[in-house]
Amino acid sequence: QRWSMLVVRELTPGPRRFTDIHEGLPGLATDVLAARLRELVQAGVVEHRTMRSPVPAKVYALTESGEALSVIALRLADWGRPLLPGRPAESTAVRARWALQTMALSYGGGLGDGDYELVVDDEELTVRIAQDHAAVRYGPSATAPIVRVSLSSKQFFTAVHDTRWLTRPRRGVEIVGERDIVVALFDALPLDVSTPVAAHGGPGESSKARL
Repeated sequence: QRWSMLVVRELTPGPRRFTDIHEGLPGLATDVLAARLRELVQAGVVEHRTMRSPVPAKVYALTESGEALSVIALRLADWGRPLLPGRPAESTAVRARWALQTMALSYGGGLGDGDYELVVDDEELTVRIAQDHAAVRYGPSATAPIVRVSLSSKQFFTAVHDTRWLTRPRRGVEIVGERDIVVALFDALPLDVSTPVAAHGGPGESSKARL
């Protein structure tokens, strides 16, 4: 069903409340979301949980079957990444977290194992590195992170486009830890998309551009 895989994607970094899922999927009506969640629960992909910390809350979370499906959802996103335009249309919904989840799939090693925290527009996210694997999780790290960087969504995509932008202090960008490690983090998580070559390229040709 339409939206089902996007719901799975929203739950991949961790459990979410109904309102969080709805907020994360612009254009999705609440009754449709309720129906999709009900269907996913019935299919054994999603389950209800009660979280005790930081405050008691009813949340939706992926089951073991849902975790397996989330891998497929992320791979579909990775497959479609080269088809994205280099610059999205103004009407397109863009989220740093969506990009970060795809960026994690591109990780090929080079960083020290541990947690790297990002706060983008007040949304706390953790990139967990374990050997040659990277995964995005909601919220701050449960342990002391290697680095913590806070910035706006616009600044996030600026850094993705040109990691050298992070080599100097920037207004509104707060870094706790070594700046070189933050630069290395963005270097290790590339987000490449393809744009059609209209003027010089032939059919099927493309040029690489970073968001």
